[in-house]
Amino acid sequence: MNAKERMAQAMRGRTPDRTPLMCQFSLGYLAKNFAGDLIRFWYTPEGLAEAYIAAAETYHFDGILVSISGRDPTLPQQIQHVGEGEHGGKIVSWKNGSWSFIPSNDFPQDHSGVPETKKPSFIEELDLDSISRVQAEALPGWTFNILEPILQEKGRELSIHGEVGTGFEQFLGLFDKLEDGLMALIDDEGKAKEALRRLNQNVLVYAREQCRRGIDALKLSSPYAGAGFLSRRMYQEFVLPYEQELIETVHREYGIPCYIHTCGAIGDRLDLMLQTGTDGLECLDPPPLGTVELKEASLLLGPNAFIKGNLDSVNELQNRTPDQVLEIARRRLEIGAGHPGGYILSTACSIAPDVPPENIAVLYQAVSGANL
Repeated sequence: MNAKERMAQAMRGRTPDRTPLMCQFSLGYLAKNFAGDLIRFWYTPEGLAEAYIAAAETYHFDGILVSISGRDPTLPQQIQHVGEGEHGGKIVSWKNGSWSFIPSNDFPQDHSGVPETKKPSFIEELDLDSISRVQAEALPGWTFNILEPILQEKGRELSIHGEVGTGFEQFLGLFDKLEDGLMALIDDEGKAKEALRRLNQNVLVYAREQCRRGIDALKLSSPYAGAGFLSRRMYQEFVLPYEQELIETVHREYGIPCYIHTCGAIGDRLDLMLQTGTDGLECLDPPPLGTVELKEASLLLGPNAFIKGNLDSVNELQNRTPDQVLEIARRRLEIGAGHPGGYILSTACSIAPDVPPENIAVLYQAVSGANL
């Protein structure tokens, strides 16, 4: 059984030859440990695709989540000069007069000198017609140019996953602050739902385009749908129906698994998340970051959804020794391997930039039973 088959079995609640291993990489982690050239990494599709593949091979992961769509191939031609920055970073001067600082372990920080467009603070300031309808045929040709080479090189061997940000995540992004978006749900429920409906139609376009290219599963990124942001009632009103529509569409049209990524406190809404029709749940952050104990989640979810996650990237991976991480991973496996819905050993959220590589390496030792 190869990695692709192993992941397929686990995501469908069947028993693979061993528990699969697949963590999401933060781009900061990839930049710090696998970039080589930061300019090539951030501004060419080849650089980022190569880093994804190298990291998966290094840690013997059974899959790759491509969490970013594409890179405009003309970006390198727009660079005027590259200089050295602090702590191993780079300073990029652009031909249009703007500049960017690229840290060694985080996203580029762009400085255009042009004031940002003010976003609405209140829902009455939101113009629904400003939510442009996305047309697949109008997307730039490079929109998925990171996903495609990964599928071509590793698609027969590894499980390749795409990702979309949900309508709810994008709705909050329409406003000046997250709290403004949350208040908008209360101030004008009808207008908020119409905005969510329009945004969800755009999300469906990106989902379909990734599925059409041959991904093995689709992740729904819904980081703000936990109890720290929404009550159960508001989750039912503003999150569940739109994620349900997305998942039902992908199932009907492409027949591949979908899983939901929601950070933090979700222990009180696992039953509601199942109502979306999701095939799996990612994150399941344990205390103190979240509210999910793996054994309790397994009992509640039963055979209805696979579990991917439950390892705290900071408290359990970054701030421990390799031997401690190995023991933590083995304890998770004792529970997760028996989950009737399928289990994938993974960090809850993405691997933090400062997690020591040796602490990630021992995760394969845990799932393979090898003494490396």
